[in-house]
Amino acid sequence: MDGFGHPWFILGGWAIDLFIGRVTRAHSDREIGIFRHHQQEFRRHIGDKALFKAITGPDGGMWVEWKEQEYIELPLHQILIRPKGAEVPVGDWQAMPEEFEIFLNEADGGLWRFRRNPAITRPASEIIMQSESGLPILTPEIQLLYKAKHHRAKDELDFTAMLPLLNDVQRTWLKSALEKTHPGDRWVGLL
Repeated sequence: MDGFGHPWFILGGWAIDLFIGRVTRAHSDREIGIFRHHQQEFRRHIGDKALFKAITGPDGGMWVEWKEQEYIELPLHQILIRPKGAEVPVGDWQAMPEEFEIFLNEADGGLWRFRRNPAITRPASEIIMQSESGLPILTPEIQLLYKAKHHRAKDELDFTAMLPLLNDVQRTWLKSALEKTHPGDRWVGLL
């Protein structure tokens, strides 16, 4: 991402571990967030890589080529970057060490909007923080909100690792966002 002239931030379990300052579990992917309206600048920045967008079809999700000059609109939000000439991944593919994913985040007028519930907002300038290592990360309370959708084993590990480190403001924000997006979520009672 060196030289990309727009905000970007590490997502997922790596964002949690960078906040904590140590690796708490194994990670199988690398995810970076950018704002949706910067996607074409990102495409130019990344150069001649193989680029795919995630779509949902009648048989589930799949990757298809992200065509040049194509602007990715909601509900699509995920891009896979692979080395030049790499084939489209199919089924349970083996990840390449060089590949990573980009997640497009909603922001307009300086306001970030939660993709799954646009009523949940934050100033865009407040969703990114610097980790102790100096890397930009998505704030942990927002990352946990995204992870609450599935409650996979790795999401539960991330929540458990983060819970004692959340300050009162982060806990309050996450609890409110969970109540609006996932009423009855068991994490609400733990916050």
